[in-house]
Amino acid sequence: MKILLVDDEPIVRRGLRQMIRNFHAPFKAILEASNGQEAIILTRQYRPEIVLLDIRMPGLDGVTAANMIKQVDRRIKIIFLTAYAQFDYAQAAIRCGVRDYLVKPVHPDQLEQAITACLEESSETYVALPDGNLTRAQQLVASAVSYILQNYMRPLRLEDLARQAHVSPAYLSYLFSQEQGQTCIEFLTATRLHRAKELLAFDVGSSISDIAWQVGYENTNYFSRVFKRYIGVTPTEYRKNSALSGNAIHAVTGESAPKRSG
Repeated sequence: MKILLVDDEPIVRRGLRQMIRNFHAPFKAILEASNGQEAIILTRQYRPEIVLLDIRMPGLDGVTAANMIKQVDRRIKIIFLTAYAQFDYAQAAIRCGVRDYLVKPVHPDQLEQAITACLEESSETYVALPDGNLTRAQQLVASAVSYILQNYMRPLRLEDLARQAHVSPAYLSYLFSQEQGQTCIEFLTATRLHRAKELLAFDVGSSISDIAWQVGYENTNYFSRVFKRYIGVTPTEYRKNSALSGNAIHAVTGESAPKRSG
């Protein structure tokens, strides 16, 4: 079983993680995301059974993220977290098919009750993997994925990921490729470029150099070469095309912008 914690405040995620550990929930992996887009990426990559999702976050909000997570797998149980006890949010939770709705600061007993209910429902629809080694492999890969999503803006090497997972670089590389169908570095590059596309489309006040630095590239020229190799255009061209076509939403949702009538 896997649970994903989604909140833009690190202190909130740490608190949730500690509470979950304190009541000994049977999770093989506790994943973290700092925004809605990271939550969707991690959901697609690793399919957590339960997602704790903050409603109000910068960029992609929790309601939109919840709908997209449900498109990935309808069986995923989502618990909304919010600092605002507003009726509109409760309505949004119902429309999204969210399992529960908790107001921050979350009381440990309320969190345990909500997660326990989700676990009971999930046990009826998910079948546990019988192979203990496979479960361990998936846990290691999930840890590496979560670490990349939280640290892609920093200089990262395969050795850093392996050290964090307490395995050899070669073993982690093998497991990652088997589970994800791509190498650790390929996933890191894809994560960085996805975030770069988002910034190029929405953060018009930042220069290309600033954006390169924000996604983990210290050399702007190298960033531009990597961007063009994978995306097909330079960062400057991508930003211009996004502004001209109104296609900024594509950077966040992966969907094409609506066609204009007439």
